[in-house]
Amino acid sequence: MKKSTTLLVLAVVVIFSIAAYAIWLNDQNRIDRLIIAVQPTQNPVEIKELSRDLADFLSRRIGLPVEIYVPTDYTGVIEGLRFKTVHLALMGSWPAYLAVQRSGSELMLVEVRTVAVGDRVINATNYYSYWIVLKDSAYKSLEELRGKKVCFPSRVSSSGYLAPMAKLVELGLIEKRGASVDPEDFFGKGNVVFGGGYGQCWEALRARQVDVTVMAGDVSYSLYTQAMSASKVLESQGPLPSHGVVVIKDLPNDLKQRVKQAFLELSGPEHQYLMRRFVSSLFVGFEAKSAEEHFSALQKYITLTGFEFT
Repeated sequence: MKKSTTLLVLAVVVIFSIAAYAIWLNDQNRIDRLIIAVQPTQNPVEIKELSRDLADFLSRRIGLPVEIYVPTDYTGVIEGLRFKTVHLALMGSWPAYLAVQRSGSELMLVEVRTVAVGDRVINATNYYSYWIVLKDSAYKSLEELRGKKVCFPSRVSSSGYLAPMAKLVELGLIEKRGASVDPEDFFGKGNVVFGGGYGQCWEALRARQVDVTVMAGDVSYSLYTQAMSASKVLESQGPLPSHGVVVIKDLPNDLKQRVKQAFLELSGPEHQYLMRRFVSSLFVGFEAKSAEEHFSALQKYITLTGFEFT
């Protein structure tokens, strides 16, 4: 009898211990506010100001306070997702790919944008970029531009640097020396300029300060048509993936579904302005897509060039 009583007591203790642990675990996983990180693309103070209406909209939809956080660089976003100090992030395709790879997060949604493909304007989750020279230029192929001057928008642009450099590799015009390719191996030392944006590079080409540049189909349509109407295309590359919404995997499923639905509602004509003035003036909406499908081309370009997002 004594042994049975002891076993009964032990069983009760175990049951209560399990229950207490479950309550503690639930407490640890409880989220009292949703923290969203935005990859910095402009002045953080300006982004914070523009984010208030979006935060209020999302908060009403999901039933939790929403805080939008703007780190000083993309690594802060990835580390926030990795250590769960951030629950969700709005990111460009290259950083979003790294977030999925390095932080164990998942791609929830991808952005649909109004983009130009050749002479057509479409709504899509991908786009293309183009190697261009002035219309009166004598150059007819990229091969002829060896040793000439080039302007790239940015070292961290997938459409303005990563994919165009991959095109040079695909054409056999440049190859890796070490871990990654170096544009100076083709264009020559001192002939590679990073202009800071597509508009700046277009102005440099128009002023004949460089011989060639890259234009993307997801820039403003006015810039795209101005540049393309005065240029000729030597090569194109794509499709390039649009921006994405990345979320930590262990966000409670019911909350994850509410968040997903709230972002999908931003596709409505009455709500699109919240994203257009905050992230992209080309925003149309969001749609679900797997990381494997969305990032497949990006992975190929990274493999070809050996580039890392730095």
